[in-house]
Amino acid sequence: MQKIKLLFTLLFVVLLISCNTEKQTISLNGNWYFLASNSLTEAEVFKTHFSEWDTLSVPGNWDTSDKYAEFVGKGYYQRTINVPSNWDNKQIRLKFDAVYQTAKVWLNGELLGTHVGGYTPFEFNITKLVDTGNAYQLVVQADNTYKRGAWWAWGGISRNVALVANNDVRIMYQHIDAIPDFENNSLTINVKYKLENNATEVQNVSILSSIIDGSNSKEEYQKEISIKGNSTAFHQYVIKAKLSDYQLWELDHPYLYRLSSKIKHNGSVLDYKDDKFGVRKIEAIGEQLFFNNRPIKMDGINRVHDHPEYGNTEPDILVKSDIMDMKALGTSFSRMMHAPLAPNLLNFCDSVGYLIIEEIPVWGDDDPQSFPNNPQTKKWMHELITRDYNHPCVVGWSVGNELRDSIAPWGAKSLTTEQYEYVNSMLDYVGSLDSTRLKTYVSITAYGKHTDMSNEPYDKLDLICINSYGDAIRNTELTHEKFPNKPIFLSEIGLKQIGGGADAELDEKLINYIKTIKEYPYVVGLSLWCYNDYRSNYKGTPESGFREWGVVDELRNKKKAYWQLQEVFTRD
Repeated sequence: MQKIKLLFTLLFVVLLISCNTEKQTISLNGNWYFLASNSLTEAEVFKTHFSEWDTLSVPGNWDTSDKYAEFVGKGYYQRTINVPSNWDNKQIRLKFDAVYQTAKVWLNGELLGTHVGGYTPFEFNITKLVDTGNAYQLVVQADNTYKRGAWWAWGGISRNVALVANNDVRIMYQHIDAIPDFENNSLTINVKYKLENNATEVQNVSILSSIIDGSNSKEEYQKEISIKGNSTAFHQYVIKAKLSDYQLWELDHPYLYRLSSKIKHNGSVLDYKDDKFGVRKIEAIGEQLFFNNRPIKMDGINRVHDHPEYGNTEPDILVKSDIMDMKALGTSFSRMMHAPLAPNLLNFCDSVGYLIIEEIPVWGDDDPQSFPNNPQTKKWMHELITRDYNHPCVVGWSVGNELRDSIAPWGAKSLTTEQYEYVNSMLDYVGSLDSTRLKTYVSITAYGKHTDMSNEPYDKLDLICINSYGDAIRNTELTHEKFPNKPIFLSEIGLKQIGGGADAELDEKLINYIKTIKEYPYVVGLSLWCYNDYRSNYKGTPESGFREWGVVDELRNKKKAYWQLQEVFTRD
């Protein structure tokens, strides 16, 4: 009897694998060999014995270990990958969800390529370099020398790595807009696919999509299309429905639907993709922000992807605990920090109703990326928007933070001509990628002595974001006077460091600033910097090695400031 049960189990597994042949993924997470060296050349690295290297966990950051806590530079990761023997006639790719900051990848000593940008995914097609059933040596160099801002430049392979097999035709993405029209009780669902054909000949395929509500299908779509050989193609369709037949994604009831799509050829499924989405609308009208046809004013708190044990490789348990704690403070809207956020954090914000503006890491008075039509920042923004397009929690994109000239004293600073043109060119680019969300830039010069509409972004902004670490009332009022008729969000507000220890508290002036500014009709929200203390080597960091601006410390122990802020944010 046991043998019969075992035989049926094996047959079931074989059938399951054979039925799921359109897309297969092998996780490459786990222990990798690791070598930190700024002295060895790449050729010398390949002559070493990998088995004599240390081992580190992937995903992870080398700086969370005592041995490499202060190491800055080039870290090399190595492991063997095995290509399954049943992956014949597949397109085989290596997919990295994030490597900080500059990554170089080799397979059996052959350079596959380089990726610059520490927070967004990239991949390499290795089909022509591998034979099924064989093993290959994979080496990744992660270089964390590049640093922006005051947050720690956590080094390493910080998110998942996988070996993926697809058929020749695949869905690269499906972007979903579900925009309600409240006046006419209608809903327009616009789906845009990007498809890829790796075969040399034209492929005639069918797209089949279903909008899934729980276990039920609400809308279905099918279309025959042709894709030229060795090319990508875009396809788009629009569904018109009654808004009353759908539930909105609201902060107190974040209802999610699922779009399930397949590509089929001659009855066989070539690829599939599932994405969750929400029905919601964000728009700026005059000096107000409207969410789902209602004016909103929201409190927020920023959060830095940082933890002594996890670095910026954030497990679900930490993400869920932090976001729920931030909601318990009475917050629901943040431009959390100056870099693309982790996918699991966005997924959780989708599920609990927390609004986010995402930003690329262009920061400060000397940022080398802040020049007009910069291909690198466009690439970062394209990767970010492509990855996060379907998240209903994401309601805006920011193209940078606190750009300013490096000469004038505080209070007299303004954007340089290049910085001003950078912001405007990037706002145009963002608009070409996504017309459904807010476009913004975070300013610390808007209320300066020498700023006006000629040297401070205004026309192309949907939402004016400012940071204030001085007289926030004065800075807010000056910004409104200089740049009227648009909503203002204080994306960062602070005054002095909160400090370390359980008794660390908010400055009484800051509390009064927050209470006063919350009542201004043109202010749609404010966000305290910040939720957690975070590791830093930026000037002014205390001897603890952590910037103590958090209402909780780096281990999430609450300070007196936490309870003060909760009282201010939830007293209504």
